[in-house]
Amino acid sequence: MLIMIKVLHFSDIHLGSGFSHGTINPKTGLNTRLEDFINCLSLCIDRAINEPVDLVLFGGDAFPDATPPPYIQEAFAAQFRRLADANIPTILLVGNHDQHSQGNGGASLCIYRTLAVPGFIVGDNLITHKISTKHGQIQVITLPWLTRSSLLTKSKTEGLSLDEINQLLIKALEPVLEEEIRKLDPNLPTILLGHLMVNRARFGAEQFLAVGRGFTIPISLLIRPEIDYVALGHVHKHQNLNPNNNPPVIYPGSIERVDFSEEKEEKGYILINLKKGEVKWQFCPLPARPFLTIKVDISQADDPQTALVKAIEKKTIDNTVVRVNYQIRSEQLELINNSVIHDALKAAHSYTIRPEIISQLSRPRLPELGIGKSLDPIEALKTYLDNQEDIKDIKEDMLEAAQLLLNER
Repeated sequence: MLIMIKVLHFSDIHLGSGFSHGTINPKTGLNTRLEDFINCLSLCIDRAINEPVDLVLFGGDAFPDATPPPYIQEAFAAQFRRLADANIPTILLVGNHDQHSQGNGGASLCIYRTLAVPGFIVGDNLITHKISTKHGQIQVITLPWLTRSSLLTKSKTEGLSLDEINQLLIKALEPVLEEEIRKLDPNLPTILLGHLMVNRARFGAEQFLAVGRGFTIPISLLIRPEIDYVALGHVHKHQNLNPNNNPPVIYPGSIERVDFSEEKEEKGYILINLKKGEVKWQFCPLPARPFLTIKVDISQADDPQTALVKAIEKKTIDNTVVRVNYQIRSEQLELINNSVIHDALKAAHSYTIRPEIISQLSRPRLPELGIGKSLDPIEALKTYLDNQEDIKDIKEDMLEAAQLLLNER
C-alpha cells in the first residue's frame, strides 16, 4: 500500500509590500505591515513543521522586486531556514518579481543555490526534479516565469504584436514541456509547479503589480494525465481552475493582502496529500490583516459631519486598514472637523480619508433617460436639452445638427 506524501503549497509572499498601509512599531523599529507579512509566512512554516509535511512548494514572488533591502531578505531567510533545520525539502520557484526587470535570472532567490542550503532547490528553469522524501519519491516539474527572451530570439519577435508574440511563445513552450512530461517516471506522483498566468484565471492585485509583460498559457497545456497536481503562483486570488480535480490546478493566492484590490479575498495556503493517481487538497486560511472601504455620500446631509461619523461607527474597524471615501459639496467643507473624524477612526490599524467634492454644476439624473427607458436619439437629446438652462439659446440649432448627422448615416 502506497503511503500518501504530504505537501504544503503557498505562493506570492511579496515580503516588503504595502508599507503605506502600516506604521512603525516603536518596539521593533519595523513597519507593522512587514510584521503582518512575516506573521503569515511564519504560520505557513509552522504548519509545515508541525504536520510535518514531506515537501514545501513555494510558487514564486518572494519580494516586490529582485533587489529587496537586506533586512527584508534576512526576515525571509530566517523563516525558510526553519525548513532546512527541520529537514523538509523545499522548492523555491522564480516568479516575475524575483527576476530583474530585464528578465536575466532570479537574483533574489538564486543565493539559496549558491549557499547550497540543504534540501533547497531553486526552480529557475524548466526541468524535472526527483525528490526523496520520508514517505517516498516525488517528481516536480518547475516552470518559472518565462519571458520572451527565454524562449525566442529578438529577431523572431521584431515588429510583432503582443498577441502574435504570445502565440509564438506558446508554440515554443509546448515541445519543451512535452519533452519533460515524456521523461517522467510513470510510477511516481508528479506535480507541476509553475509561476504562470493561465487563461481561466481571475486576477487579484497582480494585475497592478506585474513587472514587464508576460504571456497567458492555455490551461490545456497543464491538464495532463501524467500530472497529479498543478501548483501555481502569480495570481493573488485563491482559485481552482479545474474543479473536477483531474488534476487540481490551484492558485493558493498571496499570503497577505497587498492593497485594497484584495480587500475581499481570503488569504491562505494549500495542504496536499497525494500518491500516484490520487490527490486530496484543502485551502487553509491565514489571519491576514483586514482591509475595509467606507464609502458614503454626505452631500445631501443637513449635518454632514454627524452623517460621516455614523457611517464609520456602523463598521468594525479595530486593527483594520481603513479608507474613507466620502462625497461632499464644497460649501459643506467648513462643517467638517477633521479632528472628530480622526478620533472616530483611532481604533483602525491605519486609515486614509479622501473627500470627493461634488461639482455645483452637476445636475440630478433625468428619470426620462434612466435604464429601461426607450427613446429615439432625437427625443433623448431634446429631453436633455430641455433641462439645460445654460444652453437653451442654441437648443434648436443643436437638434437640427443632430438630425443632419442621423440622416447621413
